Amino acid sequence: MLGPLGIAALATLAAIPPPPPTGSANHEDETRKALAAVLDRQVQAWNRGDLEGFVSVYAEDAAFVSPTGLTRGRQAVLDRYRKRYPDKAAMGRLSLEIVETRLAGADGASVVARWSLAYPDKPTASGLTLLVLHRSGDRWLIVQDASM
Repeated sequence: MLGPLGIAALATLAAIPPPPPTGSANHEDETRKALAAVLDRQVQAWNRGDLEGFVSVYAEDAAFVSPTGLTRGRQAVLDRYRKRYPDKAAMGRLSLEIVETRLAGADGASVVARWSLAYPDKPTASGLTLLVLHRSGDRWLIVQDASM
């Protein structure tokens, strides 16, 4: 049986929060950097006029939601982009600003970003996107994209 000193010692130990898991903050930082790199590669592909490269980070069964409807599957997303942006001039110059990143376990994340398409001869188009990503092996893939 514990005496008053032992109870006080246990109470003190119970009140001390456990240390964070080793490397967890570093792991989160690395994950956020990896997600930002995925989006940066997308922006680079878009600005080269490379729609195939742009959608290469979408999962095969990705869902894309926009004000015009729901598109399912990477190939259907690519076909949608090809129809909407038939050439590099129609694509404009893309920029993305990450507003928020939330991690969901080791293999899931969501990213809110502000996008803009700049054109030399018409007003800039802009909006928001919510991306849900899943880690598949050593790659992050977009499984859901809601762009408005």
